Amino acid sequence: MSKKSKSKLPRGIDHYLCEDYPQELLHQLNFGVAVYQPVENGRDFIFVDINPAVETTDRVERTALIGRRVTEVFPGVEEFGLLDVFRRVMESGISETMGPTEYQDERIRGWRMNHVYRLPCGYVTAVYEDITKEIDNERALLASEERYRLLTESSLDGIWDWDLVRNTLYLSPRWKMQLGYQDHELENHIDTWKDRLHPDDQARVLEHLEQYLASPLPIWREEFRLKHKRGDYIWLMARGSAVMNAENRVVRILGVHIDINRRKQAEETSALIQRRLEASLELSKNAPSVTEREIVQTALEQASSLTQSSVGYLHFVNDDQETIELVTWSKQTLLHCEAAFDSHYPLSKAGVWADCVRTRKPQIHNDYQSMEGRKGYPEGHIHLLRHLSVPVIDGNKVRLVIGVGNKTEPYNDLDVQQISLLVSDLWRLIEKKRSDEKLKQAAAVLESTQEAVTITDTVPRIVAINRAFSEITGYQEEEVLGCNPSVLKSGRHNQDFYRQMWDQLHNAGHWQGEIWNRRKSGEIYPEWLNISAIHDDDGLTTHYVAVFSDISALKQSEQQLERMAHYDPLTGLPNRILLFSRIEHALQRARRSKNEVALLFLDLDNFKVVNDSLGHPTGDKLLKLLAERFANRLREEDTIARIGGDEFVVLIEDVVTESVVADIAKALLDEIKEPIQFEGHELSVGASVGISIYPQNGENATDLIKNADAAMYLAKDSGRNSFKFYTPKLTEEAQFRLRLEADLHVALQSDQIVPYYQPIVSVADGSIVGAEALARWIGSGEEPLMPGRFIPVAEESGLIDEIAAVIFQQACIDLESWQLPDHQSFRLALNISPHQFRGFRLVDEITNKLSKFRIPVDRIELELTESILMQDTEQSMMKIRQLSEMGLTMTIDDFGTGYSSLAYLTRFPIDKLKIDRSFIQKIHAEDENEVIVSTIHAMAHNLNMQVTAEGVETALQLAKLRNLGCDYYQGYFFSRPVPANAFHRLLRDNAVKD
Repeated sequence: MSKKSKSKLPRGIDHYLCEDYPQELLHQLNFGVAVYQPVENGRDFIFVDINPAVETTDRVERTALIGRRVTEVFPGVEEFGLLDVFRRVMESGISETMGPTEYQDERIRGWRMNHVYRLPCGYVTAVYEDITKEIDNERALLASEERYRLLTESSLDGIWDWDLVRNTLYLSPRWKMQLGYQDHELENHIDTWKDRLHPDDQARVLEHLEQYLASPLPIWREEFRLKHKRGDYIWLMARGSAVMNAENRVVRILGVHIDINRRKQAEETSALIQRRLEASLELSKNAPSVTEREIVQTALEQASSLTQSSVGYLHFVNDDQETIELVTWSKQTLLHCEAAFDSHYPLSKAGVWADCVRTRKPQIHNDYQSMEGRKGYPEGHIHLLRHLSVPVIDGNKVRLVIGVGNKTEPYNDLDVQQISLLVSDLWRLIEKKRSDEKLKQAAAVLESTQEAVTITDTVPRIVAINRAFSEITGYQEEEVLGCNPSVLKSGRHNQDFYRQMWDQLHNAGHWQGEIWNRRKSGEIYPEWLNISAIHDDDGLTTHYVAVFSDISALKQSEQQLERMAHYDPLTGLPNRILLFSRIEHALQRARRSKNEVALLFLDLDNFKVVNDSLGHPTGDKLLKLLAERFANRLREEDTIARIGGDEFVVLIEDVVTESVVADIAKALLDEIKEPIQFEGHELSVGASVGISIYPQNGENATDLIKNADAAMYLAKDSGRNSFKFYTPKLTEEAQFRLRLEADLHVALQSDQIVPYYQPIVSVADGSIVGAEALARWIGSGEEPLMPGRFIPVAEESGLIDEIAAVIFQQACIDLESWQLPDHQSFRLALNISPHQFRGFRLVDEITNKLSKFRIPVDRIELELTESILMQDTEQSMMKIRQLSEMGLTMTIDDFGTGYSSLAYLTRFPIDKLKIDRSFIQKIHAEDENEVIVSTIHAMAHNLNMQVTAEGVETALQLAKLRNLGCDYYQGYFFSRPVPANAFHRLLRDNAVKD
């Protein structure tokens, strides 16, 4: 080699070592190993590495060989073919063993056997076996014909002499010592040798021996394993020479047993290294395209294969180091295992195999069956004979445990080394895969998030943005990379704002808040910004991550929500929340100025009739119109608020006298009474107003509104369309109403609400033709409570439907109990409230109720209010028609008081009209009432309807009705409403009189 070529060679080995090169393992081996790098396409090879065993046996320093060519170190090496073997192995990848070669130079003398392999990275490695002694022994054996001289010259090897004629076998003490026995412990017999042959070798060796005996060669040579006294097997090489008789048949074989266990271990180790490297390469190559579980399964199968184990498992160890998770078993394990396993269980329940977690070191148990009570496998699990478990430690914690078991031979340190290297590679791949997955997820989140993300260095310069950043700011990545984030600065914040932001960021590592920035278009917009500092392992700030979102829409929503929170959406008037706020502010001002404040609680009269008659859309339009009228009537500094369906509150500040407040109340009532022309209807509503004054009637908004509400109820009870001032007595009335509602709940649960019956009488002959069931409250008093006392409370509290259902049920029971004859003409009238009528299952409910009683359907009459006809006309018509077709009599109650169009009567299957009592009571005094009654009567008869007059109390009223040709009447003139038993007697007496 020229000086020029030498100068190009690096001095250190690191340059030559390829990826996956097992340097650490090779340096631990106690037999000679050298690694070569091919140069000039394999015409020569360079020493890359030698292990300490070469330095010892060949008396050469490692530094004297590394980087030098083989042809330079061994002149004439081409002549005995070593380079040819190197080239073939390099090109084919097939290992070769070069026969005995004699070396003669200043460093190496003697015979060597070369085992040559190719490494995955393309290097060639040679395992050197010094066989000088074997060659010498063989030469001596062949040269000598006397056993004693052979014993003298070959005393280090086991001598054997097999006399085939006498079938005797001599085994020297050294032969037996090779297997760990004293001379007297083994019998000199051929079976001593045969019985100790390894099961995998026995057939081959005996077959080869038979072939040798049949066709002897000069030397019989065979390699095999014999069982050692300690239980394992060792490798031996038998060399023998045959003694022939006159017939040229073998009569005797003399030979030696040479211990080749170290060489075989070297070969197996080298092959194992090769397989382990191939396994690691396979893992690395396949890792990107398979799942973590598949990587683990592959590694476990490789571990089982490398150690020739029939059992394999892998567990992850949780961070608490107290709980483990079973990941998988090897496929061969599952073939012979019927046990059920929990995927998670505490380490305390694991067997002896988990000692590697506790000790943090690999554990070998070659006598597993002796560990009673610590085996750690459930019933049905394959029985273990031997076991090896290896932990992986990372970050000072055990991360996973891999275990193999039931190798046919004891586990050794080489198994530990191979499994440790393999499982370390596995953990590295798992960590990388998890890291890649996290990065992939983070990248996906970064790109998919609707929030903009900016990453800067500490200068600061923008180093990365996401898609949302461009969408929000209008800047593309290439426009802002390397720029200062101030490119977005809007100019709305002063330097103090930014200084405080950076101070907090430096001190706390985080800042968040609202900030105004500028888009590329120049538009200024608000954003919610979070900035966090990113630190390295030493705690130094390396980057800043800013996450922000455009809150322009949120700002607009806040404004809308602010209005929604404080203003009534229908009328645009302040709502209860804003009203309370304004009242409290007004009271604060009044306390300072010693002025009074007035609250007017206004509730529309008969607004429910409008809603029920003309529908909610009409009612809503009426409320909006009235709200405009109120606002126009009041001063600008006054507040009018809508706090409920038809409830309004007026706040008046700086009140001088109560008369001023009274004038305002009158003005509002006049405004409300003004008729309204609306969609072909002339609407006229009234209102009841209650008034409370600060400080006389309350010190806060809650008390003032409560007391004004109580005064409003007084106005309503006093005839409506009026106003009342609050007095302390009204509080008692309000409390009475609350008690009444509570008592009403109890009354319904204890059957205190019962039907009373008022007869319906024929005008022509005075016979009872029916009755109307009316609700009465039978309490602890002597007289029942009249409907006028509790029905308004029931309507306000939502109990009216429950009362109607109770009356309907009990009336049917009473009617059935009276057992009226079929020929007797009688109908029981039951009231249906508007809310009941709107019920989705009204027809089905009435059908189900009537089906439970043995009463003819045509004995039932249903009374509906006029307002029902005006609600959802098509649906109302369909329901009334269905009820009529069932055989029920349909009656319009209180006719003449609502807003129904007379044309509607022609469209509905109505059987009767009930003229409201207000017309009957004045029929004898006012001609117009008589005209109205006469008109209703004539119209009804023209439409084939019958007429019943309500509230008949005098003979004169009855005479007028008789003259008009009215069909039926009811009222106190004939009978008050009476209980069921009293009505039954009345009915019987009337029938007898007839």
